[in-house]
Amino acid sequence: YLSNHITGVQRSWNELLSEPFESLYPDDYVEACKSISLHDESKYDDEEFDAYLCHFYPSEGFEDDELAFDYAWLRHQNMNPHHWQYWVLIRDGGELVPMDMPVSEIANMLCDWHSFSAKDPESTAYNWYSENKDSMILSDNTRYIVEELIVYLQDPLL
Repeated sequence: YLSNHITGVQRSWNELLSEPFESLYPDDYVEACKSISLHDESKYDDEEFDAYLCHFYPSEGFEDDELAFDYAWLRHQNMNPHHWQYWVLIRDGGELVPMDMPVSEIANMLCDWHSFSAKDPESTAYNWYSENKDSMILSDNTRYIVEELIVYLQDPLL
């Protein structure tokens, strides 16, 4: 699963987003390529791998542990700046402040979302964002860039 997901992220970048991104953000292109190449490396760490395995592929001796998965997901978000949650500051008192995401990480996030279209043609980044954008805490600048780039991720991976 993990290998297929990372391949889907890289295909989304190489086949659909790389060219328009380089045209729109030439100064950020190399950083975006680097970010994509390192996508989800933390999922190979024991703290994430085991909880993900048990959650998505439970079997005898490897039962799902919802709390362990929640901790693994939180760790993953906090270690991977391609997740929008990484860029939400929680101030003392609970105020949520969206910070601007680097455009290279926005590209990685969009390719992450789009990777699922390889298995389900309806699961494009464009469709996912359309359905979930109102619950995402994004800065105005981040949202602008997301909406500028997401139009290139309407067609599923074949």
